[in-house]
Amino acid sequence: MSVASQAPETGTDTAAMLAAVNITVTDEGKRRARRRLREARERWTPELDSAVREQLGLTDRNAA
Repeated sequence: MSVASQAPETGTDTAAMLAAVNITVTDEGKRRARRRLREARERWTPELDSAVREQLGLTDRNAA
């Protein structure tokens, strides 16, 4: 099991958590999810980040 397959807050295997609620994890589904995450990261720009932070009312002073 890779670190990437663990839920960060619990260290629990993500596939096991999903299986516990009857959600099947397939290799094809993992590939699709990784591709979508990669595509989203590629679209993310500093300008988009700034616009989202402004929309959420987050400024440099109250950013966590």
